[in-house]
Amino acid sequence: MHRRTSYTLLGAVLLWGCGGKPPPDTNTPPSVADLTPPTVLITSPREAQRLGTYQVIRLEGTAGDDSGVRRLTWRLNGEETRALESSEAESGRAFVLDLMPRPGTNTVVVRAEDAVGNIAESSVSFYFGNLVSAGGLHGGAVRGGHLYTWGQNTQGQLGQGDTTARATPTVVADLSRVASIAINSNTSLVVREDGTVWTWGANASGQLGLGTPPVEGQTRTPDTQARNRPTQVSGLTDAVSGALGFSHALVLKADGTVVAFGKNNNGQLGDGTTTDRDYPVPVHGLKDVVKLVGGSQQSVALTRDGSVWVWGNNNFGNLGQGIADSDAHPEPAQVPGLSGVVDIASGRDHVLALHSDGTVSAWGLNASGQVGNGEGGSGLEVLAPVKVVGLTDVVAVYANSNFGLALKADGTLWGFGQNFNGQLGNGQSGKDHQVQPLADKAVVGLSALRDVAAGSTFGLGLREDGLLFGWGWNSNGSLGNDELQNNWSFPEPVKVKLP
Repeated sequence: MHRRTSYTLLGAVLLWGCGGKPPPDTNTPPSVADLTPPTVLITSPREAQRLGTYQVIRLEGTAGDDSGVRRLTWRLNGEETRALESSEAESGRAFVLDLMPRPGTNTVVVRAEDAVGNIAESSVSFYFGNLVSAGGLHGGAVRGGHLYTWGQNTQGQLGQGDTTARATPTVVADLSRVASIAINSNTSLVVREDGTVWTWGANASGQLGLGTPPVEGQTRTPDTQARNRPTQVSGLTDAVSGALGFSHALVLKADGTVVAFGKNNNGQLGDGTTTDRDYPVPVHGLKDVVKLVGGSQQSVALTRDGSVWVWGNNNFGNLGQGIADSDAHPEPAQVPGLSGVVDIASGRDHVLALHSDGTVSAWGLNASGQVGNGEGGSGLEVLAPVKVVGLTDVVAVYANSNFGLALKADGTLWGFGQNFNGQLGNGQSGKDHQVQPLADKAVVGLSALRDVAAGSTFGLGLREDGLLFGWGWNSNGSLGNDELQNNWSFPEPVKVKLP
């Protein structure tokens, strides 16, 4: 709901005293002070809207007053107040403005003043970043700038200062003002509101990015030590989002460029080499990037013009180039034949691309039907993008391991691919599905979802009312509920005990 505040300036009234003469009767009705403030209506963005890509968001609305709107201004996140241009509209003055968000919560305030100085304000808040994420057997959720983690913790991936698993979400005490979370395998990464990047967990390939760049003529030992507490990645202060592959990391900067660190045997860092890096290095040739995702050993970027770029492993046609090969691909290449893409996701060795028309394309490994083309099995890799069968009206896509999830405009969630552990959440397990709806069970329901995450064998869904649900394989607390049986499949959504 938009917040509206009004202010009124009272006009002066001239009084005449006891001994004076009343004013002459001119038969003219006395003037009435204008005490009615303007109206301000923001129609876009909607309150609490979440953005998964680093995109311009359009502010739209109208302002009206019976005596006319004299002045309109706006401010974003408490910054400088600026004039807001408007045009004549049936209901008063119409305004349209493009805004670039920062990581986390963004609040824009529109202020209107009428001809006599009455003032009204209206505000709306929206969010940019991942509120939930899932890895091998651990999960994370952001609430009010705090991060909660749960599940397996063998590499310290929960950030709690130890390696003890937790079956219920526990706040990461060392972090505040968290804007976005990225989890994969046994590693965790967050971007804070100030643009800094923090990592912890497994680090055998330097995927935490905590090493220092080499100095010519000096020997150095790569930083491959696991961390059980969040540690800041040096030199990154302008990050807006991050993504993790199985053993490498990708970070999107505010200027639309990308840096990467970690395992690089297939060129998945995109720096033109196959050398592991334990510190951030620039990805070659990319600009205007709005989203990043990582797979087992491949990386994917979506750019502002709706094109998709890929690099790294191509053993199963992961790069969508129409061929499969065992060569390293250390430079980004555009996926041919794709346009109008607005979201991307990556599983272990397959990729999903959502088009602006609500359809989804996919390519890569298809052993479990995770490409969604109606087929699946050994040797049935899909080397170039094909449409996922039966999916329309999709607004976001998610993937991990050998399955994918698609959120539709009506709030329902659909899954396809591997389902041995009930990770599709459709009430079944032990059988793969080409395209299968997630059952909307009366006990919990999975409608009005704000954010979704896919782990290796489980899924998470955050509703707009703040309730979080999980489904699939529960091991070492991966579903965040200590009342669930360990090492057991739960093919229907169950409540995660998020405080």
